[in-house]
Amino acid sequence: MWISSRVFGPAAIGLAFALLGSSVGAQVAGGGPTAVAMAGCGGDLARLSPLSGWQARWPAELAQVSRLDAAGRAAALARWRAAPGALDADLAALRPGGAPAAVAGRVREQIGGLLQGPIAPELTDPDWRAFLDGDLREAIVRFERHLATAYVSAAPDGSPLAGSAAGQACFAGAVAQWTSMTISPEALEAAGRRDLARYRAQLADLAGIPERELPALLERLRAGDPAARREDILAVTRAALARAEAAAPRAFGDIAIAPLSVTPIAANLEATLPAGFYAPADGAAPARYDINLSRPADRRLMAEAIAFHEGVPGHHLGFVLAKAPGTFNSGFVEGWGIYAEHLAEELGLYSTRQDRMGAAAKHLWASARLVIEPGLHVRGWSRAQAIVFLRENSALSEAEAAVEVDRYLAMPGQSVAYMLGHDVIAEARARTERRQGAAFDLAAFHRAVLEPGPRPLARLAAEFP
Repeated sequence: MWISSRVFGPAAIGLAFALLGSSVGAQVAGGGPTAVAMAGCGGDLARLSPLSGWQARWPAELAQVSRLDAAGRAAALARWRAAPGALDADLAALRPGGAPAAVAGRVREQIGGLLQGPIAPELTDPDWRAFLDGDLREAIVRFERHLATAYVSAAPDGSPLAGSAAGQACFAGAVAQWTSMTISPEALEAAGRRDLARYRAQLADLAGIPERELPALLERLRAGDPAARREDILAVTRAALARAEAAAPRAFGDIAIAPLSVTPIAANLEATLPAGFYAPADGAAPARYDINLSRPADRRLMAEAIAFHEGVPGHHLGFVLAKAPGTFNSGFVEGWGIYAEHLAEELGLYSTRQDRMGAAAKHLWASARLVIEPGLHVRGWSRAQAIVFLRENSALSEAEAAVEVDRYLAMPGQSVAYMLGHDVIAEARARTERRQGAAFDLAAFHRAVLEPGPRPLARLAAEFP
C-alpha cells in the first residue's frame, strides 16, 4: 500500500520517482523507483525489485505504446531497441550475494509470468513483433535463466546490509531518504514496541477481551472470511470510498473530489505484490486505486482500512488538495495514509465492528515494521524470523506476511515511514488543538497539512508548534 506510478502501468510508482528527481525510459532496466534509495549502496537491490523493476514496469509501458499512432509507435521502437542492452548490462553487473534470495526469486517469478505468452500482444506492427519476439524476448530469457540457474541458489536468506559498517550506513541513508528523518535503529525499535502495545490494547478493547487472549483473536482474524469472493472485495472497497466521499466535507470543508477508479491488479502480478497501490491522475486518465484481489478470504478483514488509506481520505485527497508538488517522501505521504485510517474511525466510516478490528490489526502490522526492519537490516534476522514476528504481531496470513517481509528486504527503510509519519501528523494536530482550544477547525488543519504538498516531516512539525 503506497503511491504507485505510471512507470509500470496505467497506475505505478512514477510520481514518486519523478518527485525524487529521477526519470525512467524504456531503455532503462534496473529496479525502478522503489530501488532509488539503494542506488549508491552497491549490491543488487538497485537492479532487482519485485515492486517496480523493469519486469513490472515494461508490460504497461508497452501497452501505452500500442495506443500511439503509427509515427509514435515507430519513434518508440527506436528507443526500445536499447532495452535488450540495458538488460544485458544489468545481468553483467549482478553479483552473488547482492540481493536476498526471496527478492530475486520473486523477480524471477514475475519474469516467468511475462514469458508465458507473447510480450505486449497488443503491439501488432511487423517491426515491433520482430523486436518483441526476437531481441527483447531473448534478452529477457537470458536474464530469467541466470536468476533461475545461478543467482537465486547462491543468494543469502537475509539482508545483505546486515553485518557490515557500509550496510548500516546504507540502511541509515535509506531510512532518511524515505522518511526525511534521521533516527537510530534503537529508536525505531522503541517506537515500534510502543505502538504495538497501544494497538494491542485497542484491539483487545474492541473485541471485549483481556490482552492475554489476543493471540487467539489474531488467529481467528487471520482465518479470514472463507465466503469472501474477489467481487466482494471490490464491492466493499467501492462502498467504503462512497461513504468517505460523502463524509469528506465534515473533515475537509467544501471540496471537489476528482474521480477515482478502483481497478484490479494484473492477475500475473497478484501473488508477488502487496494489497494495493494509488496512482494520481495522469492527463485524461483518472486517479486509480489498483487493488490486489487475490486471496479474498484474507483481504476482506482490512479491505475498508486499505480503501481509506489509498483513496479517501487518504492518498487521493492528499494529492487532490495539494497546491504544490512538494518534495516527495514516504514519511509524509504514507504517514497521511495511516492518519486517514484513524480519521475514518473518527468519522464513523467503518461499517462493522469487524472492520474496526481490521483497522486496529492493520495498525499492528504497520507498527511491527519498525521492529522488523532493524531486525533484518541491522540485527541480521533471517527471513523466517521476520515472518514469525510479523505473524505474532498481526493478523496477516502466512502468504501475506511472506510478501510483506520480502518487500522490506527489497526496499530497506521504506516501510518504517508509515508510522513515523503518522505520529508526526497526529502530534501536530494534538498541539494545534491544545493551542487553539474551542477555535480549532479540523478542516482548516487538514488543509494546512495537505495544501503545501509533501515536505520533510521536521518542516511539517515546525509549522504546527
